[in-house]
Amino acid sequence: MFLTDEEKRMLNGECGEPLRFAMEMLSTLGEINDAEKMIPIKFAHVAGLSYKTHGEAGIRWAEGMADMGARVRVPTTYNVCAVDRSRDLGQPDSWVIPQLRVGKAYQRMGIYGTSSCTPYMYGFVPTLGEHVAWAESSAVMFSNSVLGACDNREGGPSALAAALAGRTPDYGMHRKENRYGDVLYKITVPLESYADYGALATYVGKQINDKKPVFDNLNNPNQQELICLSCGLATVSNSCMFHGVGVTPEAPTLEAAFGGKTDYAIIEFGAKELKTGYEMLHSGNNRNIDYVAIGCPHATLDEVREVAELLDGKKVHEGVQFLVHTNVQTKAIAKQLGFLDTIEKSGAIVTQDFCTSLGDPEDFGAHVCATNSSRIAFYGPHNNGFDVWFGDAAKCVDAAIKGHWDFD
Repeated sequence: MFLTDEEKRMLNGECGEPLRFAMEMLSTLGEINDAEKMIPIKFAHVAGLSYKTHGEAGIRWAEGMADMGARVRVPTTYNVCAVDRSRDLGQPDSWVIPQLRVGKAYQRMGIYGTSSCTPYMYGFVPTLGEHVAWAESSAVMFSNSVLGACDNREGGPSALAAALAGRTPDYGMHRKENRYGDVLYKITVPLESYADYGALATYVGKQINDKKPVFDNLNNPNQQELICLSCGLATVSNSCMFHGVGVTPEAPTLEAAFGGKTDYAIIEFGAKELKTGYEMLHSGNNRNIDYVAIGCPHATLDEVREVAELLDGKKVHEGVQFLVHTNVQTKAIAKQLGFLDTIEKSGAIVTQDFCTSLGDPEDFGAHVCATNSSRIAFYGPHNNGFDVWFGDAAKCVDAAIKGHWDFD
């Protein structure tokens, strides 16, 4: 693998231990994946910031890197954490204090403490063909598929290494020849809610492993629907990219999506498959809901408005905790527009920074969850020990008000 003179100095430790660590990791990844060189990146996004994933050893390592003068070279953001820095959610100090240490260590490296899984929602938006090193699987899927940027499925340490060095090895999704579709899904049923896109993603994601699906007839989805599709696919598969014909930048036509290939499988996705996708995300036996979660990935302003309209003039059932997860920017705008007040008058809470899957809501005593997020529905049973019911926002709000989940 070719290294420039500057990259060799980094690897030899002449630029300090943090850059030696970064280049050792990046050059090893490059050698393993037969990369010929390093390429510059525009942005980085570091995941794994939850205390649940870091632990005390991870905190000490991050603090040690900051103490040694580690500093990022490109605009870098970090992922959701396991607390809401704007309010007390009732979590124990044994959880909150170490979680805050995690964030402070990374901020000392020059990383923006955005604490969100959607870096593209607050200004860090790569354009078609630009290279990034994002380490949040749904953001990786979104960057490749919706923005047309080039991004491998980084881990937290490799994304940090790329941020410190300002570059990443040129392999995988950074190479055009690796970005074409592998299998065609023909959509023959209307997709009418964000949850429908989560059900589609789960059904398809379970089949594709690391293949890149191509969707025909997505019917002009909006940004939030594409976020839900990206998240669901990334959660249950090893894929980094999908193509929506006429929707995503590299797929104006079916031929372009497949790079001229014609020997691909064609699978129909209709009403039966959509129903199966929903069934795959139900893990509940007890229908008495005590926890409702909206916003994973973090809710857009449009999703917050939808919840506010559904909750307007209503009250959350006693004994039900209802959290709407979003980032600090969207929360601030929601407050200015009155959506936050409407939601919180009902007894629900709009959080920032926080995430059900990487947080610890089981500390609140929650056992049975309703959600419109395919990711929460997938991770909830084993990450949080939840019974989970999956449906659109209207179904989730109905469950929050009644205190139980109704079947259609």
